Amino acid sequence: MANEEKLKKKLQTSFKLSGFNVRREFCHLILESFKEEGIDLNNNSVFDTIISNFCSSLENQCLLEKSIEKENIERAIQICLNQGSDNTESIINVINAFDFPKLSYNPERKQYYIDNNKSLILPEADVKAKLFFERYITVLQRTKRNFQQKGEDLKLQTVDYLLTLSKVTLDRTLILGALCQISEGKWFLEDITGIVELNLIHAKFHSGFFNENCLVLVNGYYEDRILHVSSMVLPPGEDYKSSRPSFGNINYFGGSSNIPLRDSNRLKEHMFQNKAKFILFFSDVWLDHPQVFEKFESLFIGFQDIAPLAFVFMGNFMSNSHGSEMMDVLKKHFKRLGELIVKFPGISSNSQFVFVPGMTDPCTPHLVPRFGLPSYITSDIKKLIPKAIFATNPCRIQYCTREIVIFRGDLMPKLLQGTLKKPSKDEIPECIRRTVISQGHLSPLSLNALTVQWDFDYCLRLYPVPDLVIIGDKCESYEGNYKECHVANPGPFCESGFQFISYSPFSNTVDDCSL
Repeated sequence: MANEEKLKKKLQTSFKLSGFNVRREFCHLILESFKEEGIDLNNNSVFDTIISNFCSSLENQCLLEKSIEKENIERAIQICLNQGSDNTESIINVINAFDFPKLSYNPERKQYYIDNNKSLILPEADVKAKLFFERYITVLQRTKRNFQQKGEDLKLQTVDYLLTLSKVTLDRTLILGALCQISEGKWFLEDITGIVELNLIHAKFHSGFFNENCLVLVNGYYEDRILHVSSMVLPPGEDYKSSRPSFGNINYFGGSSNIPLRDSNRLKEHMFQNKAKFILFFSDVWLDHPQVFEKFESLFIGFQDIAPLAFVFMGNFMSNSHGSEMMDVLKKHFKRLGELIVKFPGISSNSQFVFVPGMTDPCTPHLVPRFGLPSYITSDIKKLIPKAIFATNPCRIQYCTREIVIFRGDLMPKLLQGTLKKPSKDEIPECIRRTVISQGHLSPLSLNALTVQWDFDYCLRLYPVPDLVIIGDKCESYEGNYKECHVANPGPFCESGFQFISYSPFSNTVDDCSL
């Protein structure tokens, strides 16, 4: 009994140090639950691990302004006792952008939590400022952690610190901020404390794209109220393992599970037992192209005995708008595609078909995230192919423990058009990878280049990085790895000799294919 009382007191003290006030009777419930499972909380290492997981679970349940009740404790116990397992685990799941979890960062706890405030299509004006603030905070805390892990003696300064040095020269400074143009021809650096003019005459640019609104690390000297840039580099990217502790037990990726499935032992075993499974990705699938149905028939014949997990088709689904008749024409083409697919029962019954709209497909105007194609267009094919999913742009796919993000957006021409330094043709794929991963965002551009719905900007975040990012881009196909995340572009299907890519979840590899 004395030992139990000692453990209860230790539990309560540990919770208080983590910012949670857990009642004494709940401490008794926790002790009894772990005792029944044969877990020895007298072991300090075990105790610390349990407390860490328990607090992460409570954080996940958004208890910042609420009292802790019995159901919260029971849910946290369940998660701690069943790590890597959840009764809502799914083998494959397509997640629409508007169903992604909305996360906010708590700087005091250095943890993310689920923000239950509902996002609006027409939000208040201050949401636009909040959009850039949250992008900055995400990259800032990640950059500081990177410096600490490397043991580098680097100290980030802020713009307001420079502005206080009105008549003093600072011969060395390092600032994280966003590039912006307040007046034509002049570039400025902005952080949450202020804005300073840049002199880029002698600036050396490292690998990546440097566009307006892009977050960068600037090194240089400050004189006469101007920051003279000696070098400019993208903030360091971060691999999944380094980011993971900031998210605790919350399901940051989306889906029906209460915990992230990337660590699920059961799903890892399922993927191991299905090593040969693969997913095919296509971009710019023009259904009005004269050869497209002939090519798809050849494709389905080749795969009818080894059906892929999924076919992912990205728009645009028409080569041109066809004026006011576009909806009717597209409806007929989708019906024709459904009639072709049902001729191959091995594929139609075993594969999922995911359709992601392009920027000119009939949907919302030219902004992201975009809704899926309207039901008027898709009703006929859905009757033929019940497994057809008309997803948003972007969307996510979770297969076992693999996380895949899909985005149809012409990034390369927009990045090249606005960057301060244009890379060579051979460097472009690497620069795209570095830029997207370092920014932790699918659209590292100004809102003029690609309009983002302000209150849904979180839908384009890439943090923590997934296993695979598919970017449907109007350029040659490319594939590469940065910070243990694959970034790949299938290339325009109908303009590039009917190219597409195949992804193997088990080996986490991407292969170029063509018809």
